[in-house]
Amino acid sequence: MKLTRLFSAVALASAAVLTLSGCTTISTLIQAYGQKPKPIPTATETTAPSGKVVLELGDCLDRAKLEDGDVKTDPMVKCTKPHDLQVFSAFDIEGTDYPGAAAIVSDAATRCADSFTTFVGVDFGISSLDFIYYYPTETSWSDGDRTVDCAIFDPDGQTTGTLKNANR
Repeated sequence: MKLTRLFSAVALASAAVLTLSGCTTISTLIQAYGQKPKPIPTATETTAPSGKVVLELGDCLDRAKLEDGDVKTDPMVKCTKPHDLQVFSAFDIEGTDYPGAAAIVSDAATRCADSFTTFVGVDFGISSLDFIYYYPTETSWSDGDRTVDCAIFDPDGQTTGTLKNANR
C-alpha cells in the first residue's frame, strides 16, 4: 500500500516536472521563432512618390530621396551599392474612378504580402524582412497613375544586392 502511494506521488511529481519543462521548451521556441507572425501592413499615410517617379521591378532605391517630395532628386541606386528599398512587385488598379486610399491600401497590403512570399522564398509572417508600398493619390490618379509598387526592405538597415530568394 505504501509502495503504491509512493509510486503515485513519484508519477505525479514526474508529470509536473515534464509539464514545467514543456513550458520552458515552448518559451524557448517562442524566443527563437517569434511569438506571432507579423501582421500585414495596414493603412498609413505616406509621402508616396506615385506619379512623380516611375519605378520598375528590381529597382533599388534610397528611401529618403524617394520620399523627399522633390521630383528633381534621383532616388535610384545601383543594387550593388547599399540601398534601403527594392521594388519586388507592382500591379495596376482597375477602374476609372479613384477607389479611395482605404480600398487601395487594403488591396495593396494583401497583394504585396502574397508577392513577398514568392520573391523572398518564405512567408511574410515569418520573414525578418518587411515591405512598404506606394500607391496612387487622388491627384496622381487624375494624371493617369494606376500603379501600386511594393518595395522590400530590411528593418535592420541597408542591404547590398538583391533580396530575391533571401529565404529569411
